[in-house]
Amino acid sequence: MIELKDVESYRKCVSALSGFISEGNFRFNDSGIHFRGIDPSQVVLVDFHMPRDSFKSFEVEPSVVGVDLSELNKIVSRVPQTDSLLIDLTDFELKLLAHGEFEKQFDLPLIDVAGEEPALPKVKFDATVEITARVLKEALKDASIFGSLVVFKVKKNNFLVEAKGTRGNLSSISKESKEIKVSSTKDVVAKFSLNFLHNIVREVNPEDKVILELKNDSPMRVLYSIGGARLEFFLAHMIL
Repeated sequence: MIELKDVESYRKCVSALSGFISEGNFRFNDSGIHFRGIDPSQVVLVDFHMPRDSFKSFEVEPSVVGVDLSELNKIVSRVPQTDSLLIDLTDFELKLLAHGEFEKQFDLPLIDVAGEEPALPKVKFDATVEITARVLKEALKDASIFGSLVVFKVKKNNFLVEAKGTRGNLSSISKESKEIKVSSTKDVVAKFSLNFLHNIVREVNPEDKVILELKNDSPMRVLYSIGGARLEFFLAHMIL
């Protein structure tokens, strides 16, 4: 049986995962809970870890369990953030027990998820952008005015966001501030799907930092934390 410290952070994490992957294997061990999977279109790879110290109590046998993430997301969305939430594993079910104004028990059947856990891409990135989530989300909204793709550029330690469409173009460049920090060993130009990017950063808190790691002709790594949990995404690049 395990008990969460922060129900809202767990809800946000499950929502972030289920936005791309409908089912997958969760690993429970002494270090906490881990999940890794790739979306059906093979555009986004997700790696998630919620460490042991994110829980009030953590007593569970090491195990790998297949879970329907869409159904799990529906369940945790019905648990108020003021409730306490306990998770228990049996041979056949993932049990979620919420205690608040109502005592609720949700029993989610375990499923068989075939296939091996995907390996993380091995990329030596050339540029890193550390940006406040609020600023990044606004930049993506600007790009969305003109199309479904966005171009990220790093030039001389400046971060540029560009988009082109039949109705117009966007070109924006960052200023040095506490909201954005850029470091690079070379200039980078890369294009990505706006829809996937919106979904990747949807649940991150506005004032939290998002790290973007970039390289020409390579997937981008996006990292951030929700509560004590770490989420890492590899987003495939588009052809320029």
